[in-house]
Amino acid sequence: MRGLFIIMLPGAILAGGAFLVYLLARLLRLSNKVEAIITVIILVSTLLTLVFIYIDFPSLVDNPDAIFGMREAGGIVYQVNALGIFILMVGVIIGIMVTLYSGEYLSKDPRFLLYYPLILLTLSGLFGIFMSNNLFNIFLLTEFVTVTASALIAFRFYQEIAIKAGFKYLIMSSIGTMMMLLGIYFVFRSTGSMHLFETLSAPDTYSRVGAAAFLLGFSLKAGVVPLHTWVPDVYGHAPSAISGLLAGVVSKSMLFLMPVICLRLGMSRIELGAYLMVFACLNMLVGAIRMLRQPLLRRFLSFSSIGQTGYLMFGLGIGLYYGLDQAIAAALFLFLIIAVMKSLAFLSAGIYEFYYGTQNVDHLSGIGLIMKIPGIATSIALAGLAGIPLLAGFTGKWLIFSAAFAAGDIFANICLVIFLISSVISLGGYLPAIVKQYLPTEDSLFSGSLDRNKTRQSKWMLIPIISLSILVVIIGLFPAPWLNLVAYIVEWIRI
Repeated sequence: MRGLFIIMLPGAILAGGAFLVYLLARLLRLSNKVEAIITVIILVSTLLTLVFIYIDFPSLVDNPDAIFGMREAGGIVYQVNALGIFILMVGVIIGIMVTLYSGEYLSKDPRFLLYYPLILLTLSGLFGIFMSNNLFNIFLLTEFVTVTASALIAFRFYQEIAIKAGFKYLIMSSIGTMMMLLGIYFVFRSTGSMHLFETLSAPDTYSRVGAAAFLLGFSLKAGVVPLHTWVPDVYGHAPSAISGLLAGVVSKSMLFLMPVICLRLGMSRIELGAYLMVFACLNMLVGAIRMLRQPLLRRFLSFSSIGQTGYLMFGLGIGLYYGLDQAIAAALFLFLIIAVMKSLAFLSAGIYEFYYGTQNVDHLSGIGLIMKIPGIATSIALAGLAGIPLLAGFTGKWLIFSAAFAAGDIFANICLVIFLISSVISLGGYLPAIVKQYLPTEDSLFSGSLDRNKTRQSKWMLIPIISLSILVVIIGLFPAPWLNLVAYIVEWIRI
């Protein structure tokens, strides 16, 4: 292997840090909180390296020699990808919040030794997927992320339902990677190569079938309807911190791999854009309708996540179908704020479950009067996801609406109507969930005993949700710097 090692440094820090954390924890018998602090240091170091690469984009992205690896037959090449750097920056930030939160969240679990290395390995695998220009390497790293994520989902193996959730994710996600392997077969039969250096000049039937196989594999991993059936069980029964990381970053990032690979294998922008827009409508409607009558808070958030995937697909589809950079930028901005808001929602729900042992929305009625900071954080997250003005979610939805309206086409307008209908329907789920936090009912744990049930929450759990809440408000009130960041990323995206 040769080239610029700076390209691989973030992934090396994450992967090396995972083994370092494990060895230190094993040899020195570190406590959960100390292991969490070391993991945060590793994640912050990774973030600083990503920022350095971001600053140096002009000299790296367009430089054909700015690679790490070998271009020769059988070699693997890693190359700077502006889209991947952005997604990894968001993922590492969420990882920092999840790790801090877990400093207390895992205090009752004796197996924390493996937890933090698995988080680091998951993010390192995600980094490799976006930086790699070799289809087989992408397949291997995608399966690697599947295995580490499955272990995190089933982390509480003493709970039968957690084992089932982890096993379901492993099976469903592995089917997706097997579809990718099938796609590799067709691509190799067509081109005799598995590299993705540039778009194929003359795609044939085999390469297009390979593109379709990759599209199906990524759709399953992203939870695109009707391949979404794993989402409620996985997000609803994994540790809440892991649900935030998976729902906010890992699964949503798979949508952005679709154009990176499928367009280079012969699928046209119009074909991929149409696919994304049509199935976005299904995701938006299914997510909005199914979330309405969910009795468990995290299952409610899981169906909400299906709808959010639809919003992302809609923005990305408009950008590809109509060739609108503003829609691509809107989709990236929406990815950022969904990652923040969805993680905030799952972390806040996890606090309720941690202290009171229930996810039942009716049993938690009035909890906002007892746990004021988590109550406010949950309200901000749900209001943001609902698109309430002055919060980040409203800005994201407005950008998607503006991009669809700018397309000025009947296809875009039909999808836009469904987008608006699903947004209105979802309000019927978000608003009651916010209100119930402050209205105790007869079924509530807090009915008639508010003073006796006050609980002092750990700062390890409060700091991340306060930070994410502030971020949701700041992005909503001052979106310009974040939009400029996204616009800069779009300038350097090479699809």
